[in-house]
Amino acid sequence: MRLSRIVSLVIAWAPVLSAQTNFTPPTPLFREVMHNNTAAAEELLAQGADPDQGRIAGFAPVFFPVLHQNVPLLKAMVARGADLKVKDRIGSTLLMWAAFDEFGRTGALEELLRAGMDLNARNDLGETALTWALRRGDTPIVRMLRQAGASDAEAVKTAVQNAVTVLEKSGPSFVKVSGCVSCHHQSLPQMAFSVAGTRGIAVDQPTAQQQVEAIIAFFKPLQQAMEQGTEALPDAELSVSYSLLGLAAQKYPKDAITAAMAHLVALQQRADGSFRALPARPPLESSDFSATALSIRAIQIYGKPNPDQISKASQWLQAAQPQNTEDRAMHLLGLHWTKTDPALLEKSAQALLADQRPDGGWAQLPNLETDAYATGQALVALRRTGMRGAGDPAFQRGIDYLMRTQMPDGSWLVRTRSFPVQRLKESGFPHGKHQWISAAGTSWAAMALALSMPSKEDSIAW
Repeated sequence: MRLSRIVSLVIAWAPVLSAQTNFTPPTPLFREVMHNNTAAAEELLAQGADPDQGRIAGFAPVFFPVLHQNVPLLKAMVARGADLKVKDRIGSTLLMWAAFDEFGRTGALEELLRAGMDLNARNDLGETALTWALRRGDTPIVRMLRQAGASDAEAVKTAVQNAVTVLEKSGPSFVKVSGCVSCHHQSLPQMAFSVAGTRGIAVDQPTAQQQVEAIIAFFKPLQQAMEQGTEALPDAELSVSYSLLGLAAQKYPKDAITAAMAHLVALQQRADGSFRALPARPPLESSDFSATALSIRAIQIYGKPNPDQISKASQWLQAAQPQNTEDRAMHLLGLHWTKTDPALLEKSAQALLADQRPDGGWAQLPNLETDAYATGQALVALRRTGMRGAGDPAFQRGIDYLMRTQMPDGSWLVRTRSFPVQRLKESGFPHGKHQWISAAGTSWAAMALALSMPSKEDSIAW
């Protein structure tokens, strides 16, 4: 064994070793259950051995048939009065250890559920049996726990709150260091805050208002140029449209500035009904589907849309062929916003669902790893269009992926695949050179998680 591995093991076991250095089984029964010797353990139980006597590293004897998934021995110990309410040193229950099984075996779990153990009990770290099971992916144990009534609602709420908090910290900082506003640090977080707020998540209103003011302050000097249709802003189909959706998320009222912004966006529509993106900054600013869907929505909210304009955009969306997850998610949203036939919406949803991976998430491109940006965006599109409910199995697998991959600081790491068109400005958001797209990914993930929660109000403007 390598020296570094030995050191790691010593450090990991230090709390246990300092508390108890003698691992000699304290009773004959303890020895047999540790070594999974069913016949010998059952004989000792029949002779009157106490199933609760002794501890090693905080574990009672009954933990071992659970760890070994030895259901007959577990039943024998229960029949002899083993205490099923016993916990380990951090307050974890037998049910949690049954859910810990690496192979998804459900025998011990089923027996403990039959005995009436508390599904949603928490250990000292706030973990439940479902928490432990979800760390192993979509397994029969996860499905059995959920069917029995296990819930991770509190964990999801905490995850959204933590994501909102980390996004709130970096938004104002980005404006200060860059001198501009962005989709990744302003608009998408605003959209996330709006969804989170409808689910009872605390949002810092002064910070949210500060972001609104920053966006208006940025566009106000450009009002006349936008009214005249001057293309003074790059990629207006996306940058301006995202800004308008962010303002809508914060319920900013129509005024002369938003009218000018929407007017500039409307002028970008092509003869075929599409709005084109400058394909230089994937995934946020590269997709014609994103440009078309977001532009139409921005015009609907703040502009003066005419039926022909909406119809042409819908026709283009129906005829065009999405190529990646960004395309497919925005294709679905665009069809929804242009009120396309439900059958076409379902077809678009099925195409998006076909890209879901075995781990429950989505990737930006077929050859890239699953990430929170693509997963959150796909789930938001499915949920906001009404194509899939929060209880849908595919939607739930996506939520489980996000819950497994959130960082302790509340963010998700999403790796950039864009050329550094702009020099990186440190915003304080985690993940170094990946921080801008990680902020966007965290926003989409927070929206998706919030959309899995019951709504306190239905007032998502975008």
